Amino acid sequence: MNNRFMNIIDSANLNKEKFDDSMESLKDSLQDSVKASGTKSSVQYVSAPVPTSTGWLRGSLSYPWVLICTIAPVIEELF
Repeated sequence: MNNRFMNIIDSANLNKEKFDDSMESLKDSLQDSVKASGTKSSVQYVSAPVPTSTGWLRGSLSYPWVLICTIAPVIEELF
């Protein structure tokens, strides 16, 4: 069992080395691609969408269901 365990460890180390080599290759390829593309002005930035407003109160009370769930039990207790 000890020999089998060592084989598993060696195999895992070999796979990690292969992964690290492929990541380095990918990194180098990406850096070469960025350098070849020229200036930084070729990069286009996409802005995040503006969140829509519900027209209700700010924060957690901005959703109508919050008001309904908090007010309905109080009204139910009164009647």
